[in-house]
This record gives sequence, C-alpha cells and structure tokens, in this order.
Amino acid sequence: MNIKGFIDHFTESLSKLGWYDAREIRSMATYILKEVASVESYKIIVSPELELGEEISARLQQITSQMVTGRPMQYVLGYEYFCSRKFNVAEGVLIPRPETEELVRLVTEDAAAVKADTAASAAKTGSLKVLDICTGSGCIAWSIGAALPGSRVWGCDISEEALKIAQSQNVEGVAPGVVNFFKCDVLGEDALSVISSAANLSENDKFDIIISNPPYVCDDEKKLMRPNVLDFEPHLALFVPDEDPLLFYRRIVELSGHLLKKGGMLYFEANERFAYTVAARMAGHGFSRCRVISDIFEKERMVRAQW
Repeated sequence: MNIKGFIDHFTESLSKLGWYDAREIRSMATYILKEVASVESYKIIVSPELELGEEISARLQQITSQMVTGRPMQYVLGYEYFCSRKFNVAEGVLIPRPETEELVRLVTEDAAAVKADTAASAAKTGSLKVLDICTGSGCIAWSIGAALPGSRVWGCDISEEALKIAQSQNVEGVAPGVVNFFKCDVLGEDALSVISSAANLSENDKFDIIISNPPYVCDDEKKLMRPNVLDFEPHLALFVPDEDPLLFYRRIVELSGHLLKKGGMLYFEANERFAYTVAARMAGHGFSRCRVISDIFEKERMVRAQW
C-alpha cells in the first residue's frame, strides 16, 4: 500500500459513517500516517506513491477496520497528546480535549504569576499541594505535576478502570511520588475523610489548588452528540441528570470549603450553559474573585474562584 492508497481507502471507509466531513477525514488520515508510519507532512503531498511496507500497511488496515465501527481514533491508537505529552487512553476514560488544556494552562499561569495569593507563594517555595477531582486518565494531574516543579498532586476518581489508566502514565520530567491517585466517590458521605486521609491533610496543611473537570453533559444533550462519543466514551464521566446539572459542582464546592487553605484556588471546567450558575454557587458558598473565562472557541467553559 502506498500513501495515496491508504488515504483513498481510509476516506472511502469513514465517509460511509456519515459523521465526518471530507476535511476532517483527510486530517485524521494525515495524523495516522505521521504517528504510525512516521511520514512527514510534505511527503504526503509530494510523494503520494511512496510505498509504506507490508507491516505498516497491515497496521493501517487494522486501524481503518476499527475506526469504521465508530471507535474513536485515540482509542484505536491507544493514546492522545495533552499539553504536549502523550497519555494512554482507553474506553474507561474520556479522551482529553484541547479545552481542558486551557484549564491546566490557567492553573499553572496563575500559580506562577499571581504573587499575592497563597497558591503562588506555595509554588515559589516548592510546597504547592494540588487536588484533581474526577481525574479520569490523570492528564490534568500529571500535567500540573510536570508544569509546577516541587508540587505534590493527588488525583481521585470513582472508577477503578480510570485509576489504573491514570497510574499507568509515564510522564517525562515528573519524579516518583509527585503525582498520586486514589479511589473516591466525591458524592459519597465519606468523601471528605477519604480525601483528607489520602493526602494526609491537617488543619494547617490543606490544598492550595483544587481543580476538576467533572461530568457536566445533561442527558438531553445526548441527541446532539456523535455516535463515536456516545457509544464509546464512558457515560459515568460524561453525563448528569437534566434535573440536577450542578450535582458535582455543588458537592465539590462544599468539599473545597473544608479542603482548601485560606487563599486557595478552585478551578472548574463547566458546561457553557451553566458556567455563571456555577460561579454564583461558589460565591454563595463563601468564595471570592469568582470569574467565568471563555475558551479558544469563545465558549464560557472555565470558572475560577478563591477561598
């Protein structure tokens, strides 16, 4: 199989799904060639007849066969890039999104730039303590651990499958013991004690930062989602009941009042429909400097506040 042969076959196969436009299919084909066959971009344009070899051709055929079932490309490859690092992914965790990279960037920039608050002071002395609630693949926790040298990061999730994947990550530049994971049902009555025990918190030693990208897609939004998301990514990490869309935010805000140091920061990724409602909930619970921040797509996706 040559480059053109793969692109033509891939395009014809995925077009039948009716989910992707031609440009998106071409982009995926190019990405796969780069990742699997190490084909440089210019060769795809100037050398379409370049033969790929039997082993690579077989692998490309296998990838195409899985993707025509609707299985997302990232699950087929087994990884996705997030904050310039490669993270293992499988059906037990959400595929990391670019919007969430922005949330991590916001946290790390705040910790480095805001000199007056507790989080920034702790970052300078190397004693920053961070909690990532609903950690999933662990991409947030590991990325913060890599971006803030000297910090200690904990990630928790209810899913044992997700925790196994989070613990399996091999992130360059993060020393052993910097990032740790534990099981916790954040909605459970014992969540506060489980988190406090896992991080060995005391009255004088609490978290500087809590960050969470919890389930926030309402059930009534399922009809708007592509089958490759709806049929493969874990519903446990995606959906909340229509009648209680703030289920996780309400609970995490409540817990954060006990878990954060004075001056500590709470960050959320949120459903754009409810970002200002989340901010109001935070303000009503005693948080200050509550702010809604738009993502690269101009969607009101991030919420930040100080305890």
